[in-house]
Amino acid sequence: VLVRQLGLPLLLAAAVPLLLVPVVAYRVIIRGEALRFPGFIVAAMVMLGWHTVSALMSIQPHVRLGQVFEWLLEGVILAVLLVNAVRTREEVFAAVRAIVAAGAVMGFAVILQKLLGPCEFDMGGFVNLGSQCADPSVNAQHRLSGPIGEENFFGQIMAVLIPIAAGLALTSRDRQRWLYWIATLLICGGMALTYSRGTMVAVVLVVPFTLLFGFLRLRQLAVVALCCVLLVAASPYLAKRVTSIGTAAMQSLGLSAGGFRNSDGALRGRATEMQAAALMFLDHPLIGVGPGMARKYYPEYAVLVGGKVRADNRRTHSLYLQLAAETGVIGLIAFLGVIAVLLMPLDRARRRLQHTDRQFWGLVCGMELAILVLLSTSLFLHASYIRYFWMLLALAFTSILRQATMTNFQFQTPRDVAAGQIGTPA
Repeated sequence: VLVRQLGLPLLLAAAVPLLLVPVVAYRVIIRGEALRFPGFIVAAMVMLGWHTVSALMSIQPHVRLGQVFEWLLEGVILAVLLVNAVRTREEVFAAVRAIVAAGAVMGFAVILQKLLGPCEFDMGGFVNLGSQCADPSVNAQHRLSGPIGEENFFGQIMAVLIPIAAGLALTSRDRQRWLYWIATLLICGGMALTYSRGTMVAVVLVVPFTLLFGFLRLRQLAVVALCCVLLVAASPYLAKRVTSIGTAAMQSLGLSAGGFRNSDGALRGRATEMQAAALMFLDHPLIGVGPGMARKYYPEYAVLVGGKVRADNRRTHSLYLQLAAETGVIGLIAFLGVIAVLLMPLDRARRRLQHTDRQFWGLVCGMELAILVLLSTSLFLHASYIRYFWMLLALAFTSILRQATMTNFQFQTPRDVAAGQIGTPA
């Protein structure tokens, strides 16, 4: 916001995660605590190693290495700083409360913008409509996009926060519970005003897991469904967006007259972009075309696919197809390996905590559902604002690691080893 509003250097915004460096330095140098390099970080470094190979084999090796460096700086380094800065139970809860509060503030800002007038109020720069307000004569239904200026990615970020906030609300008591429920409603409102169809589909895909995990019961889910129906009924444009999902599904299956070619332009354009990425992968199955190169190859492959071909370079609109096209099958497997290395212990911790520590179970369960929401939305969105993805993985890791120390052994620091205090029961 400061970069956009006041013209501050972009490097200043990119360096915000470095604020964690003094915290980590205090823990390691002053307190003598050991640095953590968990398994998912190691898997991530292996993945970035392969990205480097793919970048060097591309037609623009020096340019593509910048993409790898971006994932390193905004992703892996951020995750390393977070897992080493957040260590205790209280710190985990404080960090999660901070991101839930941030989501609630943004939800409130977006809702207030909707009420006051999307083009009249920019809420101090915390909302950004971009080209939607360029022609005031057009009476359009504005899709709100928060401070990042992109509706679908803003909807993705807000959707990820919903199970985390709801998990805190379900397992808290008294006044805190109501505060968390208010935060959950504000976040849901902010997500709904993006009118992102991909986000809606992703949230629905995760609903069965809420029942499987015991996060929601059938009667609670029925109440949520009723609220969603009332919300759709109260907003004609939202109802139009929701019904278009079913229409597109029928057309793609050939169950509607005219077929998919009569679907709306946005869906046909995305289908072309995804199919173009699939063709790139088939032509470069092992190492891909290079990180960030899919958009450069789009015009060449989109002509082969047909459908709605855009004039400019386009992204793939699917994280998995993007990784397959840009880094090949090995890059895609490496990414899925990072997720698996974290999700497996996270799921074990959720099952272990369900009957022993209900409050922490709500946090861990919310984290696991948040990762599932992120993975589901990534079916329809390419890699962008990747820092939020790595931040979520790091916070999920800190929650399960804290539980492991509570049930087994305390962390061993160099000072403990020197004193002979090894393997002390927690």
